[in-house]
Amino acid sequence: MSEPPRIEQHEAADRIGRISMRTAHDLGAALTESGSTDVEPIVVRRGGPHRSLDGLAALIDAALADEDPPDAPPSF
Repeated sequence: MSEPPRIEQHEAADRIGRISMRTAHDLGAALTESGSTDVEPIVVRRGGPHRSLDGLAALIDAALADEDPPDAPPSF
């Protein structure tokens, strides 16, 4: 029986899933080692909307625009 054809998008999704899970695990392990008393778990949420690179760039730009300018006094 021959192998099914490779689907690059699926392979990329599998890679990012593995990387995300490993990162979440590593963050949890590092917090434990540091003695953090934060009891909130590290959660990887994969059920949200999928964004394109342009959509991601727009989200980052919007988040940066929300930040205070460097010469502004600190907000409390």
